[in-house]
Amino acid sequence: MPYPYLLLDAGGTLVFPDQELITETLAAQGCKLDSERVYEAHFQLVHQYDVHLRGAAGPYPISIGTFYRDMMVHAGAPVAAAEGVVDRLVARHDEISLWTYTKPWVIETLELLKSRGVRMSVISNSDGRVRQQLEACGITPYLETVFDSHIVGVEKPDPAIFLHALDHLGLSAAECLYVGDFYSADVVGANRAGIGSVHLDPLGCYGDWPGIHLRDIRALPDCMAQLMADPASFELFPARGC
Repeated sequence: MPYPYLLLDAGGTLVFPDQELITETLAAQGCKLDSERVYEAHFQLVHQYDVHLRGAAGPYPISIGTFYRDMMVHAGAPVAAAEGVVDRLVARHDEISLWTYTKPWVIETLELLKSRGVRMSVISNSDGRVRQQLEACGITPYLETVFDSHIVGVEKPDPAIFLHALDHLGLSAAECLYVGDFYSADVVGANRAGIGSVHLDPLGCYGDWPGIHLRDIRALPDCMAQLMADPASFELFPARGC
């Protein structure tokens, strides 16, 4: 039996806000932060949005500038320092994107998965630049294709973007597994399309949420091996009715 086809989220799964650039920009203004706190703050915000969306009918009101400011504050920067550099970071994001950073273990994991014969593509909510972001990080050689919501014309959690990818790839939902860090978009969207999903939870914030939660994609190879051995033990559709 072949491994499931992996459909992967991009931001928060394969690429991340450039923690080194963000901390360097703050340091130039006299504010020093551990860059790993920026990585962690991103996931604190994602969990905050998920909690809001779990109990609310409407979307979380946020702009890209607010996101970067709140991320810096969650990482430990004083509000004044974060507000003092946020416009510079937004300008950089507009010009190049701040999502051109990855961890060494991302490439190592993708290499291992590919060596085992796992096929992979990306489905991402983005602004038309996700392929370039993945290329900049050396990730595209491990992918068959990239589905960018801006280009497809529909965003997760709408199941239409997943169904578009399935049609393009010539796959059924049962042949695939979706992996992402934003529960409200990734798990809910994939399940709505009939695709099993695994959620990434680097900070362990979702212990009481249903489904399978992994720290990050380094756990995927073992997870997939266990899934092949005992599929009935995996709760891959915790949000089917959402």
